[in-house]
Amino acid sequence: MITLQGLQDDDAGFLDKAQWIVNGCLSEYKPMEVYIIRIRDWFDYKWCYFSGKMIGAVSVSKFADLTLPPFVPNRVVSQDHYNCRAVGEYEPSEAPPLHIRQPSEANFKRIIRRITNDGTAIWISSGSKASSRGSVMVYNVSPEMKFGWHVTFFKKADWRIEKVTFNSKAIVEGLLRLGSNQILQPPAAPCHD
Repeated sequence: MITLQGLQDDDAGFLDKAQWIVNGCLSEYKPMEVYIIRIRDWFDYKWCYFSGKMIGAVSVSKFADLTLPPFVPNRVVSQDHYNCRAVGEYEPSEAPPLHIRQPSEANFKRIIRRITNDGTAIWISSGSKASSRGSVMVYNVSPEMKFGWHVTFFKKADWRIEKVTFNSKAIVEGLLRLGSNQILQPPAAPCHD
């Protein structure tokens, strides 16, 4: 299990949802390495599968080659990296920054499989206390497949899913349940079956 570090502008309810998604993804996907990237402010679903712009104007999304979303480094609040140990536990480790200053066209070559062949990257928004919105985006890569998805939460009386993109609401709710159970009872399974 990985414990998220809250930021001053995080709403505790949103941070719980993000924590449960992280734990649910670790339990379900069993990645060998994990990136947790905190992004300044809320970001919408258009970042999922977004690769960059060509000729400065045309947005390009690449579904065949999953590229890192081109967040500029000054939007990155923090990046943490973890490697899997035996028994499904994760330990912090060093990793180069995923988001670097470069021309937009260069991002088309930032294919996630070149960074990890067996990992999960999770982007989590900040500023949820003031905005009453939060977003989580997940990219998962394994030797067999690669995929990404995005979920937006909003707060009325409590935090709820507003929109799920590139996944189903039922699957995200399942990951939330799985992740919340991991807090009560940590997993004992290895990273891979």
